[in-house]
Amino acid sequence: MSAFIITDLEYRYAKSSVPALQGININLDTGQCLGLIGPNGSGKSTLLSILSGLLTPTSGTVQFGHNDNLTLAKFVQKNVALVPQEYAFYPKLSVAQNLQYFVSLCGFSSNESQTRVEIVLRQCQLQQVSSQKAKFLSGGYKRRLNLAIALLKDPQILYLDEPTVGVDPISRGTILALLSTLKNQGKTIVYTSHLLTEVQDICDQIVMLNQGKAGYLSLNTAQKCLTIEFAQALSLAWLKQLSSLPLKIECEDNRVTANISSPEELLTMLALLSGSQLEILNMHYDQTSLTQYYLNHMENNDTSEH
Repeated sequence: MSAFIITDLEYRYAKSSVPALQGININLDTGQCLGLIGPNGSGKSTLLSILSGLLTPTSGTVQFGHNDNLTLAKFVQKNVALVPQEYAFYPKLSVAQNLQYFVSLCGFSSNESQTRVEIVLRQCQLQQVSSQKAKFLSGGYKRRLNLAIALLKDPQILYLDEPTVGVDPISRGTILALLSTLKNQGKTIVYTSHLLTEVQDICDQIVMLNQGKAGYLSLNTAQKCLTIEFAQALSLAWLKQLSSLPLKIECEDNRVTANISSPEELLTMLALLSGSQLEILNMHYDQTSLTQYYLNHMENNDTSEH
């Protein structure tokens, strides 16, 4: 079942001659994670604001799957939570005091509220700092507190805007492991990040926004990337031989990167190298990364400056 369906969405800010978003179509199933990537100013925050009910589309529709005949505002209030990039808590209050205040806004009974606080403290591994004032927390714990506040009302849909910016590896691992658990519990997640390795690891769908338009990236698990680092820069003769192969190959100084789509293509590349006297320092063969897809897509479309 669909968590939400976006159809022909467009949004234009007042007095702007160019739409901030145009032609956006997304269908996300319940329990999936959607990754939103793209350069700054590409429309990611605008799309999150529309999904949160903070902005109304200029045209097009956003339809949530289980809305129980609620208005959009009421549905979002009941079922959706946003983890913003900025810290969204009171720095002079302790972790526990922040959670107690925000859970009081959720409409739970006293017992339910206490249970929710205990659950999110455990989920985000904040028990040992629960009595500390938020302003004295490390960056990693602050990010966990941001997430814990959003989880208090047990949302069905969770939006995360750069949730691991500036955190230590332990906190990053805690946050990502929790998001995987939430997905397994049927929660739907929309995730924006410039850390593309995270997006690749946890997202089921990936949409790249660029100047308000959406590109739908599908990682082909059959395609691999072969990277070879040679002891010295390749001669023009060798560059010519490599470029004659029926492969997409990039050469830079002493490094060669080839996109490999089949075992035959790999054997062709290796056969050429085996007959050479080139000294290889390093060779890496693995699935093409989202980072490489992103860079290739940006280069091919070349519609935005970074």
